[in-house]
Amino acid sequence: MTKIDKYIASSVLWAFLIVAVVLLGLDFALTFIEQIKKVNDNYTIQSLLQVILFRLPGKLAEYIPVASLIGTLMGLGTLAATSELTVMRAAGMPIWRIGFAACQPILLVSLLGMGISEFVAPMAEQKANLIEKFKGQESGTFSLTGGVWLKADNSFVYIDAADDMGKLYGIQIFSPDGQKLKNIITASSAQHTEGSQWQLNNVTETIFASDHVEKKSMEHANWNVSITPEHLFLASQEPDALSLSQLKNYQTYLKQQKLDGAQYELEFWITALRPIASLALVLVALSSVFGPLRSSTMGGRIFTGVIIGLAFQNALNLFGRMSVAINFPPVIGVSIPIIICLLAGIILVRRRG
Repeated sequence: MTKIDKYIASSVLWAFLIVAVVLLGLDFALTFIEQIKKVNDNYTIQSLLQVILFRLPGKLAEYIPVASLIGTLMGLGTLAATSELTVMRAAGMPIWRIGFAACQPILLVSLLGMGISEFVAPMAEQKANLIEKFKGQESGTFSLTGGVWLKADNSFVYIDAADDMGKLYGIQIFSPDGQKLKNIITASSAQHTEGSQWQLNNVTETIFASDHVEKKSMEHANWNVSITPEHLFLASQEPDALSLSQLKNYQTYLKQQKLDGAQYELEFWITALRPIASLALVLVALSSVFGPLRSSTMGGRIFTGVIIGLAFQNALNLFGRMSVAINFPPVIGVSIPIIICLLAGIILVRRRG
């Protein structure tokens, strides 16, 4: 890499870092304002701040494509405003060479984002979810929202939360008898013992007899269910809280059980194709800097980048969710906006060059 390549790469990298910090700061502030209404004696300000901070790594990985677009517009736009790009072009440096130099730091941060998505964000997101669940239980609110429903053998099970050590929290087990409900077992937590055996803690069982309802409480009870701890843990998490390997693992399990795993497959491909999406948006930014935004102000470039980024993100969500709704391979739905940006960027760069 020559000095001029390093200079272009550093300009884009610094602009990317500034944009990423601003986006994370805005996200932090808006989330704090939105969630402050949940604060009470149990779910304190400190708990809320912990939850928001734990979710920042996942937000960073999610913002990398848009930050790459705006960062490239800002970095190269600054060089264009000082006529440095004009001097480079006059010296015989082709646009593809400038684009190659700009893509290198973006590729680096995209790969770093993949590492965050695989190793850091899932654990942090799962800790944030557990804090929310624990504080909700301490305040006496037990809500059948935010967790997961499962069909386990002949029963229907609701799990409020789970950790990666195989412990479950806030369990309700509904056991039917034909068209009637036989009993409901509620437990504050459960841990796996061996094989298909689980131990339920702080158990309350409600039995629906033909002529009366009986209720009894126990400190512990055994629960025999055929689902493994790993799959129970994965089922209790939202798709965006899982790593690529966990998403792939749970997809395989759902296919074996002949269940729909389209949401997990969609999240897998959104995360896996994020580096390519970042590079596609860099190409769009490159064509814009040498085209309609050549003489634009910095504010104009940032505004344009935000509009393009929002359009891209909305298209990604739209085509991805449409593919799930019409039972189409999610990889194709996710790829459509990325391919459109990639082709548009290549065509426009070639025209400018």
